[in-house]
Amino acid sequence: MRKSVNVCGTGFLAHTLDRFAALFENELYNDYYSRNGKMLQSLDPRIKVIVVLAFIIYGNFTTSLVILLALGIVAALYAAASGLPMSSYLRRTWLYLPALLFLCSLPGASSLLTHGTPLIGNETFYFTAAGLQMACRIGLRTGDSLAFAFLLLMTTRWTDLMAGLRALHLPSLFISVLNMAYRYIFLIAETGSSMMQARYLRTVGRISARSGRQYMGNSFGRIFVSVHSFSENIYDAMVLRGYDGTPRTMRCLKIQAADWLFLLINIIILMILTVGGFIFG
Repeated sequence: MRKSVNVCGTGFLAHTLDRFAALFENELYNDYYSRNGKMLQSLDPRIKVIVVLAFIIYGNFTTSLVILLALGIVAALYAAASGLPMSSYLRRTWLYLPALLFLCSLPGASSLLTHGTPLIGNETFYFTAAGLQMACRIGLRTGDSLAFAFLLLMTTRWTDLMAGLRALHLPSLFISVLNMAYRYIFLIAETGSSMMQARYLRTVGRISARSGRQYMGNSFGRIFVSVHSFSENIYDAMVLRGYDGTPRTMRCLKIQAADWLFLLINIIILMILTVGGFIFG
């Protein structure tokens, strides 16, 4: 699990540099787990994309809380079988956004906005059963979607994922935009980190938070101009070397028996969940 790394002490600039360092460290973290050769890592990216999309779409259409909980358990089992640390998995998928959306949905589940059968509270203020079910659905759907998307990204190298999407006949323009956006994030982070380090090393004494924020605000324009110019040079160099927008990967994408078996198992799981949805409502 990634631990916070304070690269330059305290202060606004130091915290900014720490966030840049965390971004690069997270990329190494993702790359490490996508190479460990365990369950999901060994599968063809096309099959993983199809299965993940199927689970996400299914979870967003089902209304049964039991089925939504079961989807979360399926995702957790796949994370454990793929060697992902469960503490990091739970923190990144369930701890923040699903919990926040659930809490934000609670006012809509109260008697202030929804009238229905009281479940918790008194005569003047209470939470309705239907309202709490709605709030739970929002939180669980968000968590399930994040969990399966997290599994796909953590168990698949970015180049393999893009090659898999292209093999599924997604538009090359869409894939190129994804690739450029992904690279832009790290290019901006690297440029910003260099500027912050230069500022930090050339400053005598403590840098106030206000001064750091002012410098950061003034630097945004220079960062984007520098990154845009650099990215144009990179793209021109790529075109001169034969780049045509098609993702390339050193891995030979070939669907094997294990991939078909994985697909079949997940079809059976979805069928079981569908039957369970009729039983549990």
